[in-house]
Amino acid sequence: MKILKPSDREHCPELFTQMFRGRARVFQERLQWPVSVENGLEIDFYDRQLDPIYILALDDAGEVRGSLRLLPTTCTTMIQREFLEFFDEPVDVIDPNMWECTKFCVHSGENSTSIQLLVALHDLCISSGIERIIGLYELQMERVYARLGWQPERFATAKPGYGNLAVGIWTVEATALQRMRANLSRRNPAIVDDLAAKA
Repeated sequence: MKILKPSDREHCPELFTQMFRGRARVFQERLQWPVSVENGLEIDFYDRQLDPIYILALDDAGEVRGSLRLLPTTCTTMIQREFLEFFDEPVDVIDPNMWECTKFCVHSGENSTSIQLLVALHDLCISSGIERIIGLYELQMERVYARLGWQPERFATAKPGYGNLAVGIWTVEATALQRMRANLSRRNPAIVDDLAAKA
């Protein structure tokens, strides 16, 4: 796992290129979302103008298998900006102990990569004093998050015509981390040992 900030782009540009290229494949090509892609890379306002934290899942060869992006809710977020009109009542949460997770993106590895990212996110929250994560997701993902071991509490559901979307809040708690590590160990015990060593 790698935790990066925009300032790290100078030192490891290839990881950023892989991340942005993977996001383009997932969000534009696979999901057909109206994202901005240039030269095969999906980069937006938050990547260019703000100071997000990225978590990257890497394989044994150092290739990016998935990633996510974090921003504090005390600055501009996608829920406050892009998704403001999706809901009857604006979802405008500002809380120094709650961060927004966006661009959760799995390039390969499917469930194992998803759990690795969630475990790394949970560990980062604990080490940074973050108590909750907020994010937009498709409603059918609630069952997936439950299987992975860390599911959100639904906070708001999008209006008709805006898709089957919801905003959820994930609470940082030891039991969720235990469930995720147990689920991951059934898939690859070596990965769990490695993540535990870095926690």
